[in-house]
Amino acid sequence: MRVRCAAAALLVLLTLTGCAGISRQELDTLGSTITPARIDFAELSDYGYRARAAYRSEDDIRKAYPRTLRVVDAGQSGVRYFLEQDDAKKVQYITVRGTANKKNLHEDMETRLNADQRIGIPVHTGFDDDAQAVYADVKPYLKKGYATHVTGHSLGGAVASLVAIYAIEDGHKVVKVVTFGQPRFTTVEGVKRLGYLPLMRVVDENDVIPMLPPGMVNKAHGPYDHVGPEVILLEGPDYVYLTQHDASRLAVGEFWRSIGVADLQDHKMDNYLKRLSSKTKRSVEVAYNQREKYTAKPSAKPPATAAATQ
Repeated sequence: MRVRCAAAALLVLLTLTGCAGISRQELDTLGSTITPARIDFAELSDYGYRARAAYRSEDDIRKAYPRTLRVVDAGQSGVRYFLEQDDAKKVQYITVRGTANKKNLHEDMETRLNADQRIGIPVHTGFDDDAQAVYADVKPYLKKGYATHVTGHSLGGAVASLVAIYAIEDGHKVVKVVTFGQPRFTTVEGVKRLGYLPLMRVVDENDVIPMLPPGMVNKAHGPYDHVGPEVILLEGPDYVYLTQHDASRLAVGEFWRSIGVADLQDHKMDNYLKRLSSKTKRSVEVAYNQREKYTAKPSAKPPATAAATQ
């Protein structure tokens, strides 16, 4: 899908105006410490290839992943997912497609919340509707006792996280959730109740979508926040790892991002896979407040018009 420059500019504007900054002193304290983390970038790439495949045709998905049991566009918004099952290894994968049409894009940008009765936390209304549609469809096919992996890109990442929560609540063994460029789907209060979710969020240094919806937008339910630790992909072998607490405090690039640097091209899965591949053989963890050295400089190319898709 293609999105006009005005839509891209609006997304960036919402991001830049929605972030509450922290002081330089707080940044120096929080952002100077490296929390050692063993990140398997080859494994993250495997999830990434699945997330990209979700944008392909059903034939292409089944060709790439022969153990695919089901490919469905679920619900009124047509959020696609595919389910793989390996009976020999007792493993199953749920992969959810990201933003792929105008209705999906509208959901990315809206800020409404509702109290999800299934899990008892405030949830982004559009993502919740999509997640319930996906889970209602996939639930009869899930096998108890199988190691369950869930992944998705963009809107699909938010939906994948909620689907994983529903599966856990129903007694499924969800061992890992990996999302790419995922927007926020719940609030600070919701995050407090989701410590059991095995979620790893992967974000590109210049991707604006993870900053949506803006943090301080909902008066009834409190500010939006992200669940789980965060891996920020920089150029080459470099990356930043943030714990849940530090990620919430620092946000993604709130000091260094500018309209000249942020580009929706950076949200594409092809970009994520390129960044991941540069770290599979050698990776170097750097401190958050040193990442300015690694942030891409504005280029002379014309502004991108491509959307938040693959």
